[in-house]
Amino acid sequence: MQRACKKQCRAKINLSIDVLSRLPNGYHSVRMVMIRVNIFDTLSIELRDDGAVRVRSDSAGMPEGRDNLAVRAAEAFFERAGIKDSGCDIFIEKRIPMGAGMAGGSADAAGVINGLNELFGGVLTLKERMELGAALGADIPYCIHGGSVLAEGIGEVLTPLGRLPELWYVIAKPGRSVSTKWVYENLDFTRKPSGLDIDGLTAAIRQGSPDDMFKNMGNVLENAAIKVCPEIADYKREFLQLGADFAMMSGSGSAVFGVFKDKEAAEYAYRNFEINGMEGKWLTAQAE
Repeated sequence: MQRACKKQCRAKINLSIDVLSRLPNGYHSVRMVMIRVNIFDTLSIELRDDGAVRVRSDSAGMPEGRDNLAVRAAEAFFERAGIKDSGCDIFIEKRIPMGAGMAGGSADAAGVINGLNELFGGVLTLKERMELGAALGADIPYCIHGGSVLAEGIGEVLTPLGRLPELWYVIAKPGRSVSTKWVYENLDFTRKPSGLDIDGLTAAIRQGSPDDMFKNMGNVLENAAIKVCPEIADYKREFLQLGADFAMMSGSGSAVFGVFKDKEAAEYAYRNFEINGMEGKWLTAQAE
């Protein structure tokens, strides 16, 4: 049996987020359009026979032990699959920015579940892996599944949308991060972006119409996030001034992306986007 593998764990961005209600379990009922982009962590997994699960990273900011979602994902996989006395060493080459609303931790947890499943011969189905992921975090089922999807429920009910028109994304993250928990606790359900229309967006994607996509995109979490990270509004304005067809915060923030129909325009914006206090910026395309 193969004892080691590597996985590319891709970041996601949200092309739209609507939050419908708060649920009794603390999660929220949502409707989101999610895609993966070509920014990824590289995960190395090596099996061990003493039942221990350990994680290391090239990033000093990564949590250790069970504070790291990747560790809890490995433990949950072994329990769900009924595999006793097995453990693993996990090494994460971190490239997805943390605290960005790009599902970096969820992508790594999904990579652990998918990687271990491969090493153990596909013992869990896709449905079982997504159920396992949903018990750990709302974004993990999507990160296991991938693609361009409409996500509903708490994020675990996924409807594939097919391939998007070719678009380019410039993503920038302020130095300040935003707490997902705080944003959801402080969002105002009544203050939704004027153009936010999930059904209109999914129809535009299926029709292959970027301009109609832009008309219907929006993120209901932005208003709350801007209260603690006003740079988000500054970044949106900067992207639009640099020629973006649309600009929006991803997830619960704090990363902001500008989306472009034209690659040269995206490259120009990438070269010229400079705001003090910026943690990093990336030029990327959609990934399958």
